[in-house]
Amino acid sequence: MPITVFRNYGLYFVRFSVSRRPRRAAFVVGSFTAFMKSIELGFCGSDYCAYVSLPPGKYYYRYLIDGEVVLDDGPVENGFNVLELSGVVRRIRGVRRRLFRAIYGIFIDRFGCKREGSLRDRLGYIRSMGFDTIYLTPIFRAMSYHRYDVIDYFNVDDDLGGNKVFSELLRSAHDLGIKVILDLPIHHTGSNHPAFKAALDGDPGYSRWYYIYDGDYEKFMDVKRMPKLNMKFAGEWIKGVVLHWSLMGVDAFRIDVGAGIPPWFLWDLRSFINKPLIAEVWGDPFLWGNAVDGVMNYQAWEPLTKFLRGEISADEFAQVLSRQLKLLPRNFLVNSWLFIDTHDTPRAITMFNGDTERFKAALVFIYTWVGTPMFYYGDEVMLEGGPDPDNRRCMDWKKTREFKDLQEFIRKLTELTIMPKRVIANSSELIYQSDNLEVRLSNEPRKYRGGILSGEYFIVRNR
Repeated sequence: MPITVFRNYGLYFVRFSVSRRPRRAAFVVGSFTAFMKSIELGFCGSDYCAYVSLPPGKYYYRYLIDGEVVLDDGPVENGFNVLELSGVVRRIRGVRRRLFRAIYGIFIDRFGCKREGSLRDRLGYIRSMGFDTIYLTPIFRAMSYHRYDVIDYFNVDDDLGGNKVFSELLRSAHDLGIKVILDLPIHHTGSNHPAFKAALDGDPGYSRWYYIYDGDYEKFMDVKRMPKLNMKFAGEWIKGVVLHWSLMGVDAFRIDVGAGIPPWFLWDLRSFINKPLIAEVWGDPFLWGNAVDGVMNYQAWEPLTKFLRGEISADEFAQVLSRQLKLLPRNFLVNSWLFIDTHDTPRAITMFNGDTERFKAALVFIYTWVGTPMFYYGDEVMLEGGPDPDNRRCMDWKKTREFKDLQEFIRKLTELTIMPKRVIANSSELIYQSDNLEVRLSNEPRKYRGGILSGEYFIVRNR
C-alpha cells in the first residue's frame, strides 16, 4: 500500500492507496483531514486510491478499511504513519485576475491536415497576432478523428507524434510565452475504453464508473460510443489523469461537456490540481460560477450572433449581458471565453453570409466585452463552414498572406483593455464603456468613422 508523491509549483500531490477491496468503505484519515473520515478511497483500476494536494509539512495518516486500522510500511508515531514533505511554504494564490489575454483555438486534426508544417512550426505565427495561449482539442488515443471518444487518456495519439512530440510542443510554446490549454473529455469515455469493456463484462469495480442498467447505459447525447462516467466512483481516477498532464506542463484544462458534470466534482478537481478549469456550458452558467474559473460563454455567443444578423434587438442583447454582470462573479466572467464560433457551431463568416464588416464587429465584441477572447483557427483567413463537420475544414495556409490586414486588426484588438461595468441599448446600438473607452455595436449599417477602430457596424473610441 505505498503512497506516491509528486511535486509541482510548491505543492505536493500525494496518491494514497490500498490494494485490499473494502466491503463497505475505505478512508484515509490524518492530520490533513482533522482526523475525520472526509476522504474516501475510490476504485482506481488496480487498487483503491485517493489523490490529495498538500503544502510542505509533516503529516500523520492511516487507513480505515471497513473500520479496521491499516498502516503503510514506513515510520509510525502514535499509531499513525508519518509523511514528511520538505520545502518552503509558498503562498497559494486564488484567481483574482485575467488568466489569459487571448486564446487561439485549434481543432488539432484539421490544423495541419495537408502536412504543411507542424503546430510547433506555427507558434510564431500565432504569437504574432497577439495570442498568449493555445487551446487544443483532445490529443489522446481515441476512436475517431475528433478524439472525444478516448480509449487511452495517458498517451498522445500516434498520428500526432506521441508524448515526445507533445512535450517538445510544450517547451517551444512556453519559450515563446504561450500557455497551453488541453481539452479533457471526462464526461464520458469511448466505448472501446478498457474500463467500459470491463464494466460491460460485469466487473464490479469498473461497473460503478458508469451508469449501466437494464441492458443499456447513460451516454452523451445518446451516442453509443460515448458512455457517461459516474464522478462519484471514477473521480479519483480522473484526478490521476489530470495530474499526469499537469505534471507534464499543461497550463490549464477545458472540460468538455462541463454542464453534464456535477459542479461539486469540478470544484473538487480544481481545488486539487490548482490550475485553471474552463467548463463547456451551453446555457446559463450560474451553477458553475463557484466551481470552475470560467465557462465557454455560449449564453453570450447566441445573442451576439442574432443581434448582428438583425434577429434580435439591442435591448434584448443588453438584457442577457446585464443579467450576467449582476449574477456571475466578476473574476469568473472575466475568465469565461467569448467567441464568434467554435468547432461545434457554423463558422462566423458563413453565419454572416460573407459580410466582413459584421464579422469584424463580432470580433470587436469578444475582445472588448467582459471575458477572454477565444479565436477559432482559420477565422483570420475567414475560413467558411456550416454545421459540424463542415466547420472543421483544413486550415488554408495559402490564404494567410491574403488576409494580412485582418491579422493586423486582430493584433490591434489584443492591445485594447476595456472592462465595462454596464451596458445600455440605444435604438439599434449596443453601448458599453470603461473609464476611458467606449464601444458601440450596431446591427444596422452606420459607417462609423474615426476612433481607435471603426467600421460599418462598430466603433471603439476614447471617451
